[in-house]
Amino acid sequence: MNHPELRQLRYLLAVAEAGNFTRAAEKLFVSQPALSQQIQQLEELLGVTLLDRQGRSVRLTAEGEIVVRAAQRIFAQLEQMETELQELSGLRRGALSLGVVQTVNAYLMPAVVADFACRHAGVHLRVEEAAQEQIEEGLACGRYQLGIGFQPASREVEIEPLFLEELALIAPRRHPLATQPTIPLSEAARWPMALLTESLCTRRLLNECMAQANARPQVVAEFNTIAAVLAAVQRLSVATVLPRPVLEAVGEDGLCSVALQNPTPQRTVGLLYRSKGYRCRAALAFAEAVRKVTQSKGLAISSASSP
Repeated sequence: MNHPELRQLRYLLAVAEAGNFTRAAEKLFVSQPALSQQIQQLEELLGVTLLDRQGRSVRLTAEGEIVVRAAQRIFAQLEQMETELQELSGLRRGALSLGVVQTVNAYLMPAVVADFACRHAGVHLRVEEAAQEQIEEGLACGRYQLGIGFQPASREVEIEPLFLEELALIAPRRHPLATQPTIPLSEAARWPMALLTESLCTRRLLNECMAQANARPQVVAEFNTIAAVLAAVQRLSVATVLPRPVLEAVGEDGLCSVALQNPTPQRTVGLLYRSKGYRCRAALAFAEAVRKVTQSKGLAISSASSP
């Protein structure tokens, strides 16, 4: 849909996100003068100033913030409308946007996407790796039709439990702890580790369990990606704590996993939906693909706890 006012709202959102006209124009594939003119026309139409222009940078005025929030709701509703209309096509075409937490994306999504694409080649998938909070926000505002993550904090999001995910110590096979089948979490804390940053829920879960064990991890390096953590583990000969299936998925030679106890860091992984929201056929079909793959991988679906 390309109504002039909708186009102007899209342009405003792009400028607000980019922080200046040049980057927004590049993203929109329009000239900077044309973009500026469209924003001015929108301001004239609404009778307010939307942007505070300060040299090359711009920022939203109070009125601009109101318009941007309304525009975000409008486009979320339009996307919802288009999604529901695509329902009629019987999954021969359409699009599906979903958010997935990093750890689950690493070990589960490749197989799920392959299965879904084989069955529904006409559906365009957009899989975004995002933090739990971003997924819940995306579901609530309509940016995602489906999410895969953990127990939601927002009442606007509900979970369908899939399986119980346990964190394990992952270390080089030559590491002193590698010969143990199971170790207390407090023992793991005595050894240097490379970990995910505290902005990620996997690290926050580990910190909570460490606190229960009256221990603190010896962190020598922190990264915001699993690949970087595992590279550090290999090169620095230190340990880390990640979901056990990650090791199998990445196929890292020379690494092994050791079970943790007292306590065992664990959480329920599930499908996330907007509460009482419309569930399109593409989302339902993708959810079925997720269930199929988790079953084929032997994950403990039966042990997943209810929300």
